[in-house]
Amino acid sequence: MIKFTLTPYDVLFFGSGRPFNMGDVAASIFPPNPNTFASAICSKIYHLKSINVSGILKAVYGPFILKNSKIYFPKPQNIYKERKKKDIEKVFTLEPLNINLKLFKPDNTSNFAIENLPIFKGIEEIEPFKAFISIDALKNWLNNKEINVKNDILLYKDIFQNEPRIGIKIDDSSYSVTEENALYRIEFLRLKEDIKFVFWVEFNFSNKELEKAGLNDENKIFKFFNTKPKVLKLGGEMRNVSYEIEKNDFKEWIKNELKIENTIELEKGEKIQVLFLSYGIFDFNKSMPQINGFEIYSACFDNYEIIGINSKNLGRKTKRAFHPGAIIWFSVQDSVQDKISLNNPTFIIKNQNNFYFFGEVIENQDFIGTNLVLIKKEVKNV
Repeated sequence: MIKFTLTPYDVLFFGSGRPFNMGDVAASIFPPNPNTFASAICSKIYHLKSINVSGILKAVYGPFILKNSKIYFPKPQNIYKERKKKDIEKVFTLEPLNINLKLFKPDNTSNFAIENLPIFKGIEEIEPFKAFISIDALKNWLNNKEINVKNDILLYKDIFQNEPRIGIKIDDSSYSVTEENALYRIEFLRLKEDIKFVFWVEFNFSNKELEKAGLNDENKIFKFFNTKPKVLKLGGEMRNVSYEIEKNDFKEWIKNELKIENTIELEKGEKIQVLFLSYGIFDFNKSMPQINGFEIYSACFDNYEIIGINSKNLGRKTKRAFHPGAIIWFSVQDSVQDKISLNNPTFIIKNQNNFYFFGEVIENQDFIGTNLVLIKKEVKNV
């Protein structure tokens, strides 16, 4: 596995799957879709090696934020701050009440039917906020310990600022202007000077195209990307970013940093809290996604994002997705007879029978890197 650390030269734009017309304002999403970073990796290999890059990547982990040598992850969305306070002095955690309050009928709303809503047991008025948290804060969250607000929370305003500009429609095949008066306003992101993106890439060395290009092991891949110029084209309008690389296994690194076990053993009735470290994509309808062997008893997430891909091999596709940081509480179904063993971290993937389950990626993903989750086992009440 290879770790990439990216430093932008200029503003960046990360498009969603939402359509817009000429004259509209196109706003960048944040955080970016992992597929954007996978595309940047594949694009460099394609232009220098002229191979079919479909399926050359097995998995992508990230992107996350790097500031002053400290890595930050999407904030769990059950972490709130005190309402209407300019500065965050303390954070508060929502947990399921395990009582159906019947405050409203989900059928009368566009929301999912979640009976056990997460609540805050306290006297303060609280509200959600957008931020990333440090690896230390993530460790404290896993262990139900207090989070150091001053050192461990990175607000969006401390990561980037919006920079409006005028854009013009460009033909994807020729990267040239084909229409007159095809102007629109676009909200770029400019990362703060001390902010970088970091992500990990796992290559699929069983892919014959990598063998054809002479990139059929990690040492050869590392040498390829470590050759100057170390530049990728990232996001909308293919902006240049510089990068540094190192050999590093994401799963081993995060397990060592968080001091978590390789696997989690579960019996029927036991509960877990699942944190999405990347966008969560499912075939949504009026019910929550069903995971084989589990049932959902609570969830905490904000509005959906529409994320999209535009690929020569995969075509144009859009999906509705949970934002990174979304949390779903699961319990093992009573019908499960044997213990369930889960790797941590892991992915939620869909098999050929359209069932979702926790496991490793075994085939190509349209939206590579999505559904990366960290699992927190709930402590039984004594």
